[in-house]
Amino acid sequence: MNARVFAVAVPLLDDTKLAVDMFDDPAAEQTVFSFPFSPLASKIKSRLLYRRHHNEAMQLRDIDQRRFSGQPYVYVTGIYCLTADAVTCRFHATVPYEAGARYEAFVVDAAGNSVGANMQMLEDCVVPDRHDRHSMLRELSYSVRLRGSDRTLCVNVVQHGAPAAQGCFACLWPSDVDGFTNGATEELRHASQDPQYPEWFERHRATPADVIRQRRRCSQWDNRPLISIVTPVFRTPAAYLRAMIASVLAQSYGRFELILVNVSGVYPAVDAVLAEFDDPRIRVIVAENLSISENTNVGIEAAEGDYLAFVDHDDTIEPDALYRYMSVVQEDPQTDLMYCDEDHLKTDHYEWPTFKPDFNPDLLYTHNYITHMLMVSRHALSQIELSGPEVAGAQDYDLTLKCSQVARSIHNVPYMLYHWREHANSTSVSIGSKPYAVEAGSIALHKHFERMGLDVAVHDRAVPCTYAVDYQSQQKPLISIIIPTKDHADMLSVCLESIVDKTAYDNYEIVCVENNSTDDATFEYYEEIQRRSQRIRVVTWPGQGFNYSAICNFGASQCKGDIMLFLNNDTEVINGDWLGSMVNFFGRPDVGVVGAKLYNYDGLVQHGGVLVVPGGLDYINQNFSENGTGYMNLLRFPSDMAAVTGACQMISRKVFDEVGGFDEDFAVSLNDVDICLKAKQHGYVTVFDPDASLYHRESSSHGRDDLDVRKLKRLENEKFRFFSAWPNLERGHFVNINLDQYNGHFKIA
Repeated sequence: MNARVFAVAVPLLDDTKLAVDMFDDPAAEQTVFSFPFSPLASKIKSRLLYRRHHNEAMQLRDIDQRRFSGQPYVYVTGIYCLTADAVTCRFHATVPYEAGARYEAFVVDAAGNSVGANMQMLEDCVVPDRHDRHSMLRELSYSVRLRGSDRTLCVNVVQHGAPAAQGCFACLWPSDVDGFTNGATEELRHASQDPQYPEWFERHRATPADVIRQRRRCSQWDNRPLISIVTPVFRTPAAYLRAMIASVLAQSYGRFELILVNVSGVYPAVDAVLAEFDDPRIRVIVAENLSISENTNVGIEAAEGDYLAFVDHDDTIEPDALYRYMSVVQEDPQTDLMYCDEDHLKTDHYEWPTFKPDFNPDLLYTHNYITHMLMVSRHALSQIELSGPEVAGAQDYDLTLKCSQVARSIHNVPYMLYHWREHANSTSVSIGSKPYAVEAGSIALHKHFERMGLDVAVHDRAVPCTYAVDYQSQQKPLISIIIPTKDHADMLSVCLESIVDKTAYDNYEIVCVENNSTDDATFEYYEEIQRRSQRIRVVTWPGQGFNYSAICNFGASQCKGDIMLFLNNDTEVINGDWLGSMVNFFGRPDVGVVGAKLYNYDGLVQHGGVLVVPGGLDYINQNFSENGTGYMNLLRFPSDMAAVTGACQMISRKVFDEVGGFDEDFAVSLNDVDICLKAKQHGYVTVFDPDASLYHRESSSHGRDDLDVRKLKRLENEKFRFFSAWPNLERGHFVNINLDQYNGHFKIA
């Protein structure tokens, strides 16, 4: 008789006692062998086994995760914070495919008690087994909401009606939970929060030797413009004023004048500091203290420079600041507006760096992300009116908006050159120190659109000094919502009902593009929805196979709207004003494409825009919670992006026709990115709109390309064609060059 050795994997639940039964036939209910299992006793025996039979123990270790038997297996993929006392735990199960099989997931604690709420299936798809092309696997992804205090967990996935032994589980100890949550924190920690920033800055700032070389280099330039630095001074603390002036005088580019507009009145402390400096490049103008706009204008009107820069009286700049700006001018003499990266200066250290993108109009229309250190050309200033007292507190915003309108060329200077000092009365600490600035910014923005000939309404957002612009208060163009669909009537039903029930914008039609469905229930549902709503039409694509681009192009030819929204059938509307928010941007003639913020069903962000660089693409700001703001508040405010996902992608018919629609060579992937890049090539921007929110059950209707060997090959071929078609993609345009260009979470490179 041949002996058999069985390895039995059981969940290690400290507060339970288990009995393990073995059967020849589960239906017979006759045990062949049974033994009790105690976690404490097991731990003791395990340690003895490692000492006495180390090799055998190592063979048993984690045997349940090795898939020797081809049985189902489950593993945790991440734990993310939702609120201060709640997390979402994501886990994945791979099971042999069995037609009609249903699975249930649940989580228990150390005592075997059920825990968790809002169990969501994020993904359910069937793919070929990579290890056996004749077999199929079912890939199931789940998410469950847990209390932050749940520290010992057993995650289970079982098949309905099957013996318990065919289920699978994964256990997490407190150290495992900490590892996942700490990993999530690190994943989402962006550049401004990086605790290593001070060390990075010290490695990258100009050294004394660099300054010497820069002075030598710029002395040889043929074009050496005069720079006027304008600084209104009002009762500045002596140490702060002294540091500011010293930082200007330390510049490696020496052809400048520092215009100090002293509006302090009788204030000996300021007078004493000003008397310390004997440099012909410093000009002190004593003036009456009016508004900050008018005080600044005194300096502008006295300036003699070819370029004017603005530095606050209590901040400092790096010694290579002017050199870096003028280096840009050497390469592009038509530069009319420049700005740089900045951080916050505390008493003894630098923190919260902001590495800014290149000029981003929609981000600027939300708030003044440019802020410091603004430099504008005399050429631009000669074409605008100076800021009046009505925009005092936002005069820099007003000046930026005006100059951006007339600028021939705008450049971000991607160096950390400006230090914004934090102290009790500084807006870097609280905008409450200058409440009038909120209204001033709104006025400046409204005037900007008046100059552009656009009739808009500007509204304050919840965050002070941030704004929302209503471009289409009087217009409601027809929107055609085009939904490619094949079978999955239940999924399409959720999508359509969410649109009809929740959408506040009322001028739309829905065109479902049928694509080779085979399920009778699908066609029955088509007839039902067309009877129920005159808004909904079903058209049939005449092609074979699956070509998303061709299906969308066909849908576009069948619809009536001037604005088209391409929407996946596995989406669900969250907020009622989503459609109105997206179409609003088309009130501007420069907007080509608009995308929405998409969530997974567990409430974590799936899509916040698409990062596109040479050889790489990534979703931006994934896995933040609903309240997450992301780097530079990019999950909170609209901004221009390289691309947005085609799962919810709005485009005007004019732009769609101009760029030739979707490229049908990209049958499944990258067609959405390609059309955004084509729009940019034709002079249009792509806007990410976080005020439009939907759920998206990604890959549920079409399946996962990366898990299917055949689809993966097609994906790689389409990637090759994409990057061949776009060989000149830019680094550093939408993501500052100091940041990792291949990471959608804005990490310092």
